[in-house]
Amino acid sequence: MGAMRHFDHDFVNDVMARLGRIRPDAKPRWGVLTPAGMIEHLADTIRYSMGRGGDLPDRSNWFMRAIAAPLVLNGIFPMLKNYPEPGYGKMRRGHDDLESFHALLEEYLSLVETGAMTPKRHFLFGDIGVDGWAKMHVVHFEHHLKQFGV
Repeated sequence: MGAMRHFDHDFVNDVMARLGRIRPDAKPRWGVLTPAGMIEHLADTIRYSMGRGGDLPDRSNWFMRAIAAPLVLNGIFPMLKNYPEPGYGKMRRGHDDLESFHALLEEYLSLVETGAMTPKRHFLFGDIGVDGWAKMHVVHFEHHLKQFGV
């Protein structure tokens, strides 16, 4: 296992380069997402963490907050393949392409860097704060980038 990446400008640039290598008609290694659907899903998750959109039912419990969250957020235990999407898509604000997704990621980083971000509770892991969301996004992005082999 390598060192955990940080959700920073270098990570965002790497993600954008990797997303740019995925063909629009690429088939996932697992699941049913299309490349465009993956970008929208990741954008929905970023927006949710920023407090934009509706609320998700709180499915957290002691085990998820105390045991599962540290294992997943620190890259010790991988995200499960084919885990049902919690409903971020129901809050979709519109179509996200690579350009609008990149702008959203830069806006997220700006809010974090200026201390202006008030993060939402994670639907499974509870109150993970800004740092927890940054780790969650790295783990989540890597999960979906691997889904498409980049």
